[in-house]
Amino acid sequence: MNSRVILISFFVFLNYITVSAQVSQELVEKGRLMGVSEEQIEQELKRRESQQQMQDEFAVNASLDRENSFSKNILSVEEQQRVNIPQQQLAQIVFGREIFTNKNLSFEPDLNIPTPKDYRLAAGDELLISVWGDAEMNFNQTISPDGTIFIPNLGPISLSGLTVEGAENRIKIDLGRIISSIDQGEKTNTYVSVSLGKIRSLKINIVGEVEFPGTYTLPSFATLFNALYAAGGVNAIGSLRNIRVFRDSKEVACLDVYDYLLKGKYNANIRLENNDMIMVGPYEQLVTINGCVKRNRIFEVKKGETMEHLLEMCGGFTGDAYTEELNLTRKVGDGYRIATVSQQNFSNFALHDGDVVTVNGAIEFYENRLTISGAVWRPGEYELTPDVNSVKKLILKAKGLKGDEFAERALLTRLNEDYTTTLIPVDIRGIMAGVIPDIALQNEDKLHISSLFDLREPYTVRIRGAVNEPGEFDYSHNMTIEDVILLAGGLKEAASVINVEVARRMKNPMSSYSNNKIAQTYSFTLSEDLIIDSDAGTVFTLQPFDEIFIRYSPEYSRQQVVQIQGEVTFVGDYVLSEKNFRLSDLINKAGGLTPDAYIKGASLKRKVTEDEQRRLETLLAMSANQSGNDSISLSTIDLEQYAVGIDLQKALSRPGSNADLVLQDGDELYIPQMQNTVKITGAVNYPNSVTYSEIASVKDYLSQSGGYQDNARKYPIVIYMNGMVATTKKKGIFFKKYPKVEPGSEIIIPERSLSGTRMSPMEIMSIASSTTSMAAMVTSIINTLSK
Repeated sequence: MNSRVILISFFVFLNYITVSAQVSQELVEKGRLMGVSEEQIEQELKRRESQQQMQDEFAVNASLDRENSFSKNILSVEEQQRVNIPQQQLAQIVFGREIFTNKNLSFEPDLNIPTPKDYRLAAGDELLISVWGDAEMNFNQTISPDGTIFIPNLGPISLSGLTVEGAENRIKIDLGRIISSIDQGEKTNTYVSVSLGKIRSLKINIVGEVEFPGTYTLPSFATLFNALYAAGGVNAIGSLRNIRVFRDSKEVACLDVYDYLLKGKYNANIRLENNDMIMVGPYEQLVTINGCVKRNRIFEVKKGETMEHLLEMCGGFTGDAYTEELNLTRKVGDGYRIATVSQQNFSNFALHDGDVVTVNGAIEFYENRLTISGAVWRPGEYELTPDVNSVKKLILKAKGLKGDEFAERALLTRLNEDYTTTLIPVDIRGIMAGVIPDIALQNEDKLHISSLFDLREPYTVRIRGAVNEPGEFDYSHNMTIEDVILLAGGLKEAASVINVEVARRMKNPMSSYSNNKIAQTYSFTLSEDLIIDSDAGTVFTLQPFDEIFIRYSPEYSRQQVVQIQGEVTFVGDYVLSEKNFRLSDLINKAGGLTPDAYIKGASLKRKVTEDEQRRLETLLAMSANQSGNDSISLSTIDLEQYAVGIDLQKALSRPGSNADLVLQDGDELYIPQMQNTVKITGAVNYPNSVTYSEIASVKDYLSQSGGYQDNARKYPIVIYMNGMVATTKKKGIFFKKYPKVEPGSEIIIPERSLSGTRMSPMEIMSIASSTTSMAAMVTSIINTLSK
């Protein structure tokens, strides 16, 4: 392979990749492997980078020229409109104008293409001349204004007006005068390559009905479409079908954009020359076509073009169009006129500006349609033919009856001549059996055969109680209690197998009087194999809407666990082995109290049951309504347990008494050590915890917390460690009886109510400063409810 072929091959390879700083070194290595010198590679890279730079400069120049043509405010509005056009808005835009506003379609000139064969050089074009072989030299020469380049030791060479290929031949001939080894036939050892570097720019004038008329700077590769794109396309009255190009005061081209869009013709998109004038005139005629055509648009129509041309532009009719004739609305004088254009006149009916053409669809009327629905295997629409022209034949065509049909009476709906309908009853059973005559059918007859399932409510049975999946199930013939239990996932462990009850509806459609009995019940016993023990070995079968009740065994109970912590011998969880298991029983089971136990401070926490939760929420809502506040539910308090006030000392001294509380599942008993502090919270100046003193009173503790605040309600509340609550009581007019304070107590000073009325339990809870205090308030309410 000779060196010229190698060089050409490398340049072809270079055309298929994007040149950047990151890949330049890779290209050099690739060129070396192909036998191309590093200097030639760098020259080619430089040329391509120059082309990219020029392309960016042309884009900037076009934008600057556009700004110089119009004010910046108008330009910004127009540029904002250059977005994709929704399909529903296209019908209001003249066909073809959207190509200049569609951001996905660009007519910017592409400079990264091989130099066109017909491209003629002129002043400003840069040539890259490479000589290699026996002699090596490189020149970057720009054609001067007089059309020449200058080569050292050779002189000027005139190239203006030549193509790149012609320029290469002329340069070879001239270089041959100083390099004898050029162009020696098969013995040639020196080669010359001429390529285009930077290209010149053009000044193009665009006038007439375009968005931004003016003078634009474009690359010499630019075509007519490139110029129109730079000018923003035609404006609201601009023509797409008569765009003329003038060169040296002579018309050299006339572009019809529709030829490009509809026929793919590109020959009028000529390459522009310096100082070319592009003129866009106003449109001649605009015609609107809508209805059953493929393009519902506004089209620009030339004078003399006919309805046939318009149909070609809109893509023709859709499949549901009525093509025999079209309706046309035309302005005549000071009014409008309707014209009906028949199909034979499409080719000679000339269109006028403002015409509106409407293409109607076919009439939705069938000439031979039969419809069958309901209890047949293939319901739907069928053709009325000599083979299918009666009720029996239509049913057989629909693959027959399904078996669930209400055959005594079907309904045949027939369309009358005045488009009203007549309902005809049909005895399907008699017709299919041949007992009565078949009924002949007419066009648009509709036969409906009802299903038995459509004429009654759905048959179900229900099971409740101690089954894994209680609920409602579809009824089947011969269904038994055992079947429904299996459908419900079987019995729960807590289920009782005796006293299984079935409740059956009372019904008598022929009854003429009421009866006091509203249900009929049956009781059964189940064996371990889920078999019903019935008399005489008969099988009890269910009827629709029967309800089965499986009750819970009275001797079934889950393990119930309580917990004891603190100062006992064996802390941990204990099972309630029997009912009425009390505090004293739990202490005995845990091995008794330790010597460090503070028995007066023993506390009990209990889970809030569902019943207690409902009752507490009701009380809170009532309290809120009385005070005018919003209702508050337990969910806002987030309380799962509450403290139960106990007196463990009395419970242990008097086992079985009321003080010896009966425990419940989930109870938690805590026996603390002695605590020598008292906590003061609420409406005091300095909430604090202080050392307990046997001789100190409530007032003494209040003085250690800074005394009352101005908004304090001076009736302290004392909460003891065991969960009990004591309040200050009024004694006479001037005196109060304060509660006793014990180790570990908490003294709460409520805030005064803004309304001046007596505080509700809800208001007391709202001023509590700790979770313990709030829990105590709730405990007080629950204990009140349980009394």
